Amino acid sequence: MNYLVIDLEMCRVPKLYRSKYKYANETIQIGAVLLDDEFKRIATLCQYVHPEYGVIDHFIEKMTGIHNRNIKNAPGIKEALEHLIDWIGEREYQVYAWSESDRNQILHEIKAKNIESKKLETFMEEECWIDYQAVFKKRFQLSRLYSLEEALCNSDIEPEGKFHDGLDDAINTGYLIEKLEKYPDFQLLSYAMPETEEHLSC
Repeated sequence: MNYLVIDLEMCRVPKLYRSKYKYANETIQIGAVLLDDEFKRIATLCQYVHPEYGVIDHFIEKMTGIHNRNIKNAPGIKEALEHLIDWIGEREYQVYAWSESDRNQILHEIKAKNIESKKLETFMEEECWIDYQAVFKKRFQLSRLYSLEEALCNSDIEPEGKFHDGLDDAINTGYLIEKLEKYPDFQLLSYAMPETEEHLSC
């Protein structure tokens, strides 16, 4: 069994397009990490996605580091996801994501854009996906959901790269999954997160 960790970055859809596309966000990046049966990273994939309606404004550009030049000639969501599935190949796999929002976002775009694809139907089956944010909350009996940044810091994992980059977030989620799945007796560290954090450090 392999494990696919996926993370999406999105941009906002202006209200003037809501009659055609009723959702607030549209995907602009897919980050993916493939783990082996020991939860070790064996491959990574980063794809930019060209939105049909969304706009990369200053806020999104600053948060994600994604610019219009990155998505100008990128494939649409259907082509990008099918490429991801082809990249996985014939492997048996389970999909992990931090929260259920990524799967919901893909489902929204499939519906809104009338996308038909047998590959995507199989990929999007609910039993194939695991919301690891919910798993984390349940495992440690937390009173609320933790952000990825909080979970990493309280799990004593030094993050790589930049938060809100799809590939970096997928990589760091993979590190978290590996640690918690390999060490079932691990207990969270307990300390407060800083109010502001410019760089990935704990």
